Amino acid sequence: MHAIVACNRPISSAYLHLGIAAPAFPATFRAGEFMMIRPSWVGDPFLPRAFSIYRVSSRPSVAGSPAGDAPPVIEILYKVLGRGTQCLSRMEPGQEIEILGPLGNAFTLPDDLEQAILVAGGIGVPPIAALAAQVAQIRNSKFEIRNLEVFLGGKTSEDILCVKDFEEAGAGVHITTEDGSLGTRGLITDLLRPFLLTPHASRLTLYTCGPPGMLETVARLAEESAVPCQVSVEANMACGFGACMGCAVEVKGDGKSYKLVCKDGPVFDSREIVWR
Repeated sequence: MHAIVACNRPISSAYLHLGIAAPAFPATFRAGEFMMIRPSWVGDPFLPRAFSIYRVSSRPSVAGSPAGDAPPVIEILYKVLGRGTQCLSRMEPGQEIEILGPLGNAFTLPDDLEQAILVAGGIGVPPIAALAAQVAQIRNSKFEIRNLEVFLGGKTSEDILCVKDFEEAGAGVHITTEDGSLGTRGLITDLLRPFLLTPHASRLTLYTCGPPGMLETVARLAEESAVPCQVSVEANMACGFGACMGCAVEVKGDGKSYKLVCKDGPVFDSREIVWR
């Protein structure tokens, strides 16, 4: 569908915040869902790129327009890594952009969940921030989530995103950076490991998104601790709905079995994935 860039501004030297005004986009989404984005005027690269949805907000109405006619604004956070994101970073408010979504499945919250542990690194933070906001909305209502803990990791302080979002959601926030520029020096799994070994609520679930190495380590820690774990897997994809078969991930089964990140995911039970 066609949409309009509402904002596209840097939030650090490495990351940008993009807002897309899309009248046909649903006002609500499920944490973990993603969308495909492509600048309308770009011919190379031709294929769209996949981005996790950070949040969907209301755009102030234009002066003189009827109340309530403002389209929802889809917000994503992204890092310039290649040609696709370089083109995206040059887009300005008012320019037309092509989007497809929301796509994929989402994180799920068991009815008996007492404690949610969220683990994220780098550009894997936005869908986890969306999940924290979802938990905050339903906390003390349908669910009895007594504790929300967030573990954020990155190479430097610039990779630590959405801290304010997590604090506003009432989460305890634990931070590590590899260079020690913010929080504890080291990897986020260095903090997560001892945390999982301490006495905790019997009904807890781990939720994570980030680099493959981090996901694998978190999945193994969850298995060692007998804790359920949902992972949001990142993958290069060309279509977003299973036609190109380009985002296959190996899963456990008889022989070699595969599922598609875009169609069957991006959220999987960590015990389902064959980790390298």
